[in-house]
Amino acid sequence: MKPKNIKEAKELAKRYETITVKEIKGKWDSDNPEKELTGFGDPETCTLCIKVKDDCLRCIYGQFLSCIEDDNQETYYGVREANTPTKLKNAYRARAKHIRNILKQWD
Repeated sequence: MKPKNIKEAKELAKRYETITVKEIKGKWDSDNPEKELTGFGDPETCTLCIKVKDDCLRCIYGQFLSCIEDDNQETYYGVREANTPTKLKNAYRARAKHIRNILKQWD
């Protein structure tokens, strides 16, 4: 089944690839900078989740059944556990690469 959020995934990958350390530093003192910057980690703010609503099987991550498990786990926790702005930028880049690899099957 083709995901419903391919367009949003491409846009999110681009955002992850272009976010700067300066942007991250601007939000770093907040409780959840990764969420504030990109909606990451919360179904209420994640653009991928918003598009598919509660139908996770229609998400690009649906083949894995979760955006935080299996092949997605390493890059998810890379973002979640980044403890410096530079590490968060690098984790976003790794997540973008992972998303682009997933999207290759629908190009």
